[in-house]
Amino acid sequence: MKIKKYLAPSMPEVMKKVRAELGAQAVILQSRTVYSGGIFGLFKKKNIEVVAAVDPAAAAVPAQPEVKRPAVQEKPASIDPEELKNEMNDMKEMIRDLQKSTASSALYPDMLQPAIDQLSRHGIAKEWIDQTASYLFEKWHTEKEAATARQIREWTLLYLKSCLPDSGSPNKAGVKFSYLLGPTGVGKTTTIAKLASKQVLDFNRKVAFITTDTYRIAAIEQLKTYSGLLNAPMKVAYSREDMNQCMLELSSADAVFIDTAGRNYLDGQYVADLRPLIMQRPEESAYFLVLSATAKEEDLHAIIQNFSSLRIDGFIFTKVDETKTKGALLNLMHTYKRHAAFVSNGQNVPDDLIELSTEQLVNYIFEDWKA
Repeated sequence: MKIKKYLAPSMPEVMKKVRAELGAQAVILQSRTVYSGGIFGLFKKKNIEVVAAVDPAAAAVPAQPEVKRPAVQEKPASIDPEELKNEMNDMKEMIRDLQKSTASSALYPDMLQPAIDQLSRHGIAKEWIDQTASYLFEKWHTEKEAATARQIREWTLLYLKSCLPDSGSPNKAGVKFSYLLGPTGVGKTTTIAKLASKQVLDFNRKVAFITTDTYRIAAIEQLKTYSGLLNAPMKVAYSREDMNQCMLELSSADAVFIDTAGRNYLDGQYVADLRPLIMQRPEESAYFLVLSATAKEEDLHAIIQNFSSLRIDGFIFTKVDETKTKGALLNLMHTYKRHAAFVSNGQNVPDDLIELSTEQLVNYIFEDWKA
């Protein structure tokens, strides 16, 4: 790797030198403000010093003749916070320009490429990959370029975790009613059965069911089957008044799970129709949006945005075992600042339902990354 030091009065000028001699593939290893000259400590000249490098194998831009400058004795000085801020803004602008014309991976040392490739392979959003790569580059440089592949993997996962919301407890104190919301075909009814079974088997709690899914007879019959197996009462609510009555009749239950109708929630009107049925006793309720890990991420964003007018306490991701690209789960948590309350990875009731912390979920998604 060819390494060279450049000096100029400002960051844009020094970057022109770097690009002219090393080309767009150049990597910035270090930058700092230095002062030289002056008389009795006064009238010092400020310059920006950049250490840049490039892989000799990369295509190089024809070099421009270097202007000879008189040798001066450079004396480090304390950096003014405002000057540092301006310098960092110049650096960020330069990185953005390079990212527009160059693949993200080409901007960073070879040692960091496996981590960047892993994030891309798992479907992590490009903007988040760029942020993570910048963080890794800073860590790598701080460690004097001596980090191992294992350390870089640890840094990567720790950074991802730091960007995600903390885990929330789906069984927090005061919550009696759990609403499961979401589009058709994502497995809400099966997920409700898993949640209820865990409450019965693990905590010996008395559970009950309410369904508002009056559009599909099969959904009611399926929930009746689960209620019979768990010896749990079940009610059907057709209106807001029905919902209030059902809640009163099931007041002796420890936990009530409410199955809502699966509709095409890409249509915002269906979300508006749902509101009157789910706004009773909000202080005693938790609202979970159930999403399929196999759906297109673009569609998932549209669904979540349509549900933004309603309260969403967390996500439940289903069919996680049916896809190899699970990064979309983290993208949604990162974008909407909602934790994942549960992950469903099969059809078995209640076994195939995992309650993971945010840290455990990141480890679960990248469990195949060996370093």
